[in-house]
Amino acid sequence: MFLYASAILLIAMNTSFAASFDCAKAQRPLEKFICSNPQLNSADEQMGNTFKEINATFPLKGFVLLTQRRFIAEYPSCMLDGKGKTVATPATANACVQAVQSRTAELRQYGQSKVYSNAKAKFTQDDLAILISTSGPKSQIKFWGNWMPDAYRPAPFPEGRLCDLEADLIPAKGGFKTDQTDDVIISISDTAVQLSDFISCSPRTGIADGAYKRIK
Repeated sequence: MFLYASAILLIAMNTSFAASFDCAKAQRPLEKFICSNPQLNSADEQMGNTFKEINATFPLKGFVLLTQRRFIAEYPSCMLDGKGKTVATPATANACVQAVQSRTAELRQYGQSKVYSNAKAKFTQDDLAILISTSGPKSQIKFWGNWMPDAYRPAPFPEGRLCDLEADLIPAKGGFKTDQTDDVIISISDTAVQLSDFISCSPRTGIADGAYKRIK
């Protein structure tokens, strides 16, 4: 068996996981859980294949890897029960499969999106990515990035917050609005996304108004 999520974690977080994982050597609870559950193992493998495909072709280099790093960091939480204890049960197996399948669908959506950013070279979490995707009659916008350190947790590596907003685009005079961005008008063209005002993501970080150029 191959633990593709573990391989991604090696790339993104420099852990001791191997690129292909021998289940006989599984140590961490999530590793053992994936190895022992065929449905979860299959979903995990599919996510890994999708990640490799989208990461290799995505026009904003660094973006897909950083978003996967965040998913992998949160991945073990699918094994938590109602009391916050890590358990291997049918319920947590189902939760983990759903989390992985949702992430796989999100990765595929990245590959079908129009991409805008203020990144000048390789994307970092300090930059902002804007993805526009369409599914049926609806269009969605995703804002991801603009990480800011948490001044109250400065060492050894600062904790922080980033913008991670996703919402349906609602037609409005001059462009679009969303239910998460107040009265900000979002104008979308083939060359840029224009934001009419500042968007607050949290008390620590937000998104500046202005134009974000088309990458793809």
